[in-house]
Amino acid sequence: MKCKFRTVTNRCTGKYKGFACIREQCSYYAESKKCEFHEASGDYCWKYGRFGCVGKNSCGTLLDYLDAVAEVDS
Repeated sequence: MKCKFRTVTNRCTGKYKGFACIREQCSYYAESKKCEFHEASGDYCWKYGRFGCVGKNSCGTLLDYLDAVAEVDS
């Protein structure tokens, strides 16, 4: 699975900024793997038709989804 927060030098630009990409240990990565709306070949949400899976617990409504995406970007 590709991580949209990983740079070409394997640094994390998401929740764990500055650290090397920790993939399976990252809560966003783990949550997205549990979601039936997550595209397994990339970071895409089928439910809302957007790139960026925020995990099943954060996508009950579009507002929940957008709030979770905003949290990731801040």
